[in-house]
Amino acid sequence: EEKDVFGAAFSAREHNIREIVPKSQNVHHSSQDRSLSTGFYDGPYYGVKSMYRIGWQLYFPNEETQLDAGQCAIATDIPKIHPRINYFGSEIPIGTIDARYVNYARQHCKPEFTADSTKLLESFFSQMYSMPQWLNITNGKRVAQIQNMVRARARIDLSAEITTEHVMDTIRIVSRSWYDKYDTDDRNPSVQLPPKRKPLKTATIRQFLDDLRNHSKQLNRKLFTLKELHYSSGSKTVHHVRAMQKHYKDFADLYDLPQVKNSCWFELKLDVCDNDDQLRTQWSTLRQDLTDNPEHALACIGLAMHHTLMNEHSCSGSQNDTNLCLQTIRPRIVGYGPEVSIGSIKVSSFGKLVSVRGTIIRAGASQIMNTWCAFRCAQCGNEQAVQQKDGIYTTPTSCHSGCKARSHFILLQQSVFTRMETYQTIRLQETTQGSRTVAGSAAKNIEIELTHEMVDSVCPGDDVTVTGILKARSQDQDGTAKASLYKAYMQAVYVRSNKNVLANWNRLAEFTDLDMEAIRMIKSEPSPFRLLVQSLCPSNYGHEMVKAGLLLGLFGGQANTARTRPEIHVLVVGDPGIGKSQILQSCANVSPRGIFVCGTNSSNVGLTVTVRMEKGVGASLEAGALVLADQGVCCIDEFDKMSGHHGLLEVMEQRSVSVAKAGVICTVPARTTVLAAANPAGGHYNKAKTVSENLKLHPALLSRFDLVFILLDRSNERTDNLLTAHIQKVHGLSKTATSTPVAHPFFEPSASSSSPDEEIEPRLEERLRLAPGEKMDLLPAELVQKYIGYARKNVQPKLTAKAAEELRDFFVELRRAHNEMDMIPVTTRQLEGLIRLTQARAKIDLAAEATVAHVRDVLAILRQSMLDVFSTDEGDLQFTRLTNGSGTSKTSLVRKFARVLASRSAVTGSTLFTVAELKQAMVAGGIAANCTELIDTMNIQGFLLKKGRDCYKFIID
Repeated sequence: EEKDVFGAAFSAREHNIREIVPKSQNVHHSSQDRSLSTGFYDGPYYGVKSMYRIGWQLYFPNEETQLDAGQCAIATDIPKIHPRINYFGSEIPIGTIDARYVNYARQHCKPEFTADSTKLLESFFSQMYSMPQWLNITNGKRVAQIQNMVRARARIDLSAEITTEHVMDTIRIVSRSWYDKYDTDDRNPSVQLPPKRKPLKTATIRQFLDDLRNHSKQLNRKLFTLKELHYSSGSKTVHHVRAMQKHYKDFADLYDLPQVKNSCWFELKLDVCDNDDQLRTQWSTLRQDLTDNPEHALACIGLAMHHTLMNEHSCSGSQNDTNLCLQTIRPRIVGYGPEVSIGSIKVSSFGKLVSVRGTIIRAGASQIMNTWCAFRCAQCGNEQAVQQKDGIYTTPTSCHSGCKARSHFILLQQSVFTRMETYQTIRLQETTQGSRTVAGSAAKNIEIELTHEMVDSVCPGDDVTVTGILKARSQDQDGTAKASLYKAYMQAVYVRSNKNVLANWNRLAEFTDLDMEAIRMIKSEPSPFRLLVQSLCPSNYGHEMVKAGLLLGLFGGQANTARTRPEIHVLVVGDPGIGKSQILQSCANVSPRGIFVCGTNSSNVGLTVTVRMEKGVGASLEAGALVLADQGVCCIDEFDKMSGHHGLLEVMEQRSVSVAKAGVICTVPARTTVLAAANPAGGHYNKAKTVSENLKLHPALLSRFDLVFILLDRSNERTDNLLTAHIQKVHGLSKTATSTPVAHPFFEPSASSSSPDEEIEPRLEERLRLAPGEKMDLLPAELVQKYIGYARKNVQPKLTAKAAEELRDFFVELRRAHNEMDMIPVTTRQLEGLIRLTQARAKIDLAAEATVAHVRDVLAILRQSMLDVFSTDEGDLQFTRLTNGSGTSKTSLVRKFARVLASRSAVTGSTLFTVAELKQAMVAGGIAANCTELIDTMNIQGFLLKKGRDCYKFIID
């Protein structure tokens, strides 16, 4: 008589493990009696001769086992994981017994089925096939799995034969698994399962099958697609689609349907959706669905627009556009938030919609990607289309025709069912300013995939906000061990770029009420300019005029339609150890978008743009520091030690970087303010030489700086005492030290410097200084950053008539000095620089108009720069010293050599001289100087005009 094994197995669910598995005589059991359902595996188990020992240790891991002498032969090769075991009365630590037992069983134990065990297992299989088909527990794979489990049960006992006990143990374990999985509340006796839990909802499934039968009779067919089964008339998906259609109809003035029809994409503003009461009622979880299930939510939004366009098309009566139904409408979500930093993205965010903000550091070339591929079966010729999910090449698993082939499919690239789309890969790096990143950590970055109209919409250096779906891609390229490693990337849904909007320059554009109150308090100060100067790098003592000039560079001028640059470039030159690097770092910290680099570790391409060739991708652009700081500030330390300054010429004047490499020809915006610091070539600044000589920089590069300051380490007893006292207070070595530094006169004009406006210069410097004993509540760097960002975003000052007249008078004075003192030409570049400086000075006060007072402050700062830059060792002002490039500050050698050439030209009647003739003239005239440097100097100043190789023409005044 056949035994009802299946029913008996389910009825044994409350049996404990002692009744399921035969006991062993060599095991001391615990007095406790625990059932199989009391817990999970929580520790090692004994691997000696019995499955019961395994089950016992599974639930009672603290029990120890005694082995007899007859089992020691096996035990020597079969250790266990239990911490200690007793062998012949002595305890020894155990570490690998289980592993040896398992290996021994795998290698030496090959159990075979007996007649009784085979019959018992066949009866179990026959009852499996009699179960309802919807349980889906009977298939060939499941049968093979159970047979392998029975063999594994016999190996545990190191048995050569599979007994009925081994089969029963396996049946009970499998039955227990099915009991937990298929238990429902259905009272139908045909199911033969106890009434406990309900994961399958049998009543719902039967109702669905009844509805499907009725639907099949109405359509006279039995084949349905998955979408037809899912999108029933009463589903939430249809409900949401209809709600969005109603929203498009109610807000028709916000959606340009003809434009959407042509471009196949549109912007959905979430703030508009929040104001739609009907949409909030019918789709109250819109934002939550976008976050948790973005692909489905976006599909509903796009499908609703698709139906809206189709209805509009049918109402118009047009029959021309036959391809409208084939287009996919892509929604772009605008206003999704809050923004998160790239470094805070966790694994729990994968598959969700997130919004991040950062700077594009790399942009790859646009490529073509298949979204659907058509394949033809090589055996029967049947064609089918397979979706290429996330761009991963996927072939059919089997042929849908009668041949059921599983391989040899031919890709049909020209098929109408093969669909393609353009895509581009960019890399986004988070900001390094403020509290967005941890101090001392590298800036995080993430790969972004752009598709369709978003391709080539941004370029390296752009400040963008990306809303997209976070995904992961396997790093396995060649089927190696990296298959389990994944890297995160984002599939962009919407990209907002600020590259052409100056108002969005500020990266921290969200000003809270507390920020606005602090900005108003700073503006209400008697002198905001003085407060900001003292708050900029307070640890560095003095240098008020230099800090004032750097502040003007941080605020910048006003952009206009004349394509004149609003950036103010500042260069600080001085002896080592004065604090130039600290001041530059402070400028980078208080800038809403600032980058600090060191010239010793920077190259020309590292500052501008690098073209990289990537395998399978082609050329990609990688932005350098100047491009990353677009519409911001780039602070370059050790400016004199950089290799190749020619790349800065275009950036500092044309505000762009032109690239023509590896077949890539483009122009990348680089609207960056350059604040640089340099050390003299000889270690100490030599006043007998020009700035170009001291730095060994090209005059064309120096001419692009609006302000050049010279900081000299002059020995002065009073200054040294004040500086020593300041350092002691900063480090807490003085009893009177406070957290706020007390400033005293430190940086004073050189005693040898002279200027007709000397009475104006000290007034601004005295106003910026702190009086002896005066204390000031300095601003933190974060607040200064907010203030600068607000001024650059909202303040657009214009010059008053009197201010313009004051600037005109000064410019005319410079032109007159040029004519009288035979200086280099004073062009409109100097006038544009004065206007930029004046606008920046007005922005510091948040003033809508630049007044005469602002102009006078700018002129005082400019005169301070001119006194040190253009003054010679004799105290004279020579404007040729900034751009002559070489030669000493004394012009007597140039003029003496010019007189010698004039006399020779009068004798010979020719103004053409070779280099050899020029050297002879220098020797004959008794001029002891470097011939090449003197010729270059006279060439730059216009005395000599190069006419050919080693030939110059002397220009007679």
